[in-house]
Amino acid sequence: MKKNLFIVFALFLLAVVQGCGSNCTVTGKVTFPDGTPLDRGSVHFENEKLAAKGYINKDGTYSLITGEKKGIPAGSYKVSIGGLTQPTITTIPSSDPRTPPKVVVNKVESPIDSKFFTGDKSGLTCEVKGRTKYDITVEAPK
Repeated sequence: MKKNLFIVFALFLLAVVQGCGSNCTVTGKVTFPDGTPLDRGSVHFENEKLAAKGYINKDGTYSLITGEKKGIPAGSYKVSIGGLTQPTITTIPSSDPRTPPKVVVNKVESPIDSKFFTGDKSGLTCEVKGRTKYDITVEAPK
């Protein structure tokens, strides 16, 4: 009986020491203070060793990936939001066939304050240990 208890305890300690193995699952939701979800963009986790990102769904949820693998190794990360200000390009054909079409670049304004664009300015950090849920509240531009 004591031997079995010792084996169970040793396996438990091994699981605790290993944490989440090579990658931990990190999920969350990005919302404004009123609870409205941010419906596009990406969440970025970075430290000195690596970076991971998760695309934000229409309902504000995200799940991190590192390269092609789901999750991210345990550790401390700075967090930022990106992918919000990609411009749209419209081509307007010319009525004169000798004149090239006019290209119009429409700048898309970000729905969030620019401080969230970099981990150094966002003030967002996350300690990843095992299965981690990290919800983010963002603010509109000032």
